[in-house]
Amino acid sequence: MSVRSLQAYAPMPVRNEINVTSLIDVLLVLVLILMLTAPAVVHRIPLPLGSNSGGTEPTILGLSVKTTGELYLEGSAVNRAQLSTLLAAAADSAMPPVLEIRPEATTRYEEVADVLALAKRSGLPAIRIEGTRAE
Repeated sequence: MSVRSLQAYAPMPVRNEINVTSLIDVLLVLVLILMLTAPAVVHRIPLPLGSNSGGTEPTILGLSVKTTGELYLEGSAVNRAQLSTLLAAAADSAMPPVLEIRPEATTRYEEVADVLALAKRSGLPAIRIEGTRAE
């Protein structure tokens, strides 16, 4: 064998380089994750924190929403105009009550959303919705 034939079988020189393609792929995934999570961090919803001011329990004003769209405030039937007036008066009191909306299980979403919007416009500081399950 000649020297030339041995040189043909000699190993190639080793290249000490980083594979940048996979590095760029990982960095792009990290940038994408950052872009998706950044808006969630910026848009925060302020929630009132509970406080024990004097230890008195607020009064609860119960509002039932029937499947037919009828409204009952503390057991007596009211229409939407009367409800708006009563809730605005309750909101202006010294200790405004907590409005608890109790829809029936089969009440349409639009009915509950309308009542909730009306209650929010009245200025009550606390509104709760009690959910029920259909059997």
